[in-house]
Amino acid sequence: MNKKSLLLILSTMLLLSACNSTQTRAINITQVSNPAEQSVEECLDMFLAGDIMAFYPNAEGKPFYITELSIDEEDALSYSIGDRVDLDNDGELELILNGAYGGIYFDVREGQIFVLDEGWGTAGILSYTYFDDQTWIVHSDTTHVGRYIYDFTLYDGSGNIADTFQLTQEFWENPDMPDGPDTLYTYRGESITRAEFMILREEMLQIGERMSPAEID
Repeated sequence: MNKKSLLLILSTMLLLSACNSTQTRAINITQVSNPAEQSVEECLDMFLAGDIMAFYPNAEGKPFYITELSIDEEDALSYSIGDRVDLDNDGELELILNGAYGGIYFDVREGQIFVLDEGWGTAGILSYTYFDDQTWIVHSDTTHVGRYIYDFTLYDGSGNIADTFQLTQEFWENPDMPDGPDTLYTYRGESITRAEFMILREEMLQIGERMSPAEID
């Protein structure tokens, strides 16, 4: 084999290698730039890999990549990857990012990642519960003096709120007596008894407390 033939073979091999590399890059770019073609699980995986951003609905906040967050399971002030649960009753899984004040919940809609809900601070610790055959998002305020407030939100699968209400126990007059004679209990804005409050809280949040027979009757 002469020198000219060898150079021709080497040039051809380099050209083929460059073409394959270009095709691979094109495939990867297509996968990232067209998340709408991916499944919900694949979109969540792409978000966790740092390939696509998360958006706040109605542009309420700045879009961000997960790489912009501090991810550390050992740090209570950082985030950690949580479960995938149907949080908005659409039959598809949402992603839970555990963190301060309950973390952040992410939803996939039309190939994009949206913040479904997040913790509000100490006055709104994020969690979720299941009752009436539906999943409800809960923000709990139970660490401040004079009140226990639970905000419930039901999402319809499209990022819209289908229902919302509060269950409250307020004892401003006697902050050291949560169940004192001046305590006010409400459900959906209506006054209820302590017994009714306890039953509802047990049913909706699985937070129970023993009541006397007189209260149950």
